[in-house]
Amino acid sequence: MNLLRYVAPLGAVLLAACSTFSVSNQWKDPSWPGPPAGNVLVMGITKSDTYRHVFEDTFAQQLQAAGVQAEQSYSQIPAGAASEKLTDVIKATGAQVILTTRVQRVEQKLNVTPSGPGFGGFYGWYGGAWASTPNVTQYDAVTLETTVWDVSSQKVIWSVTTEGVGTSNIPQATQDLAKTIIPKLKSDGIIR
Repeated sequence: MNLLRYVAPLGAVLLAACSTFSVSNQWKDPSWPGPPAGNVLVMGITKSDTYRHVFEDTFAQQLQAAGVQAEQSYSQIPAGAASEKLTDVIKATGAQVILTTRVQRVEQKLNVTPSGPGFGGFYGWYGGAWASTPNVTQYDAVTLETTVWDVSSQKVIWSVTTEGVGTSNIPQATQDLAKTIIPKLKSDGIIR
């Protein structure tokens, strides 16, 4: 199984570095026969063991709360493990699908909120100049890719791209991501 060549490791970027998420792209393999999976192996692709544990623990807990058996991969698969070793380990988990998430890109953005112009000579202009100075905020726009792989065929059966604003509160961001992703997995018939 050469699964890891498709999912590049994260840099120093937070795995679930967003506080709110919007779905920008979503795809499901129309030829996937199903049935919806009842056993999921969760795999966070990152160089940070801490972020990987937070992500995998949170998603496994949220999937279990949704009635799906789920297991974290970090307990059995070391980061960057050779693909030859994955086959036996993944089969031993009994997982029907593998859910992976990685950061696709981080872009630094500016938000400029202009104000109205000032009027009435210098004094009006002066007051208006202060009032019309735009508010400028800088933030990181983080794009995450979540992919579900069918264990038996080793093919992607579902993928979604989410976008959000970077944050340092990784546990909350991961909870928010799970609350965005898991209902979509259920409604698309990927998990039961």
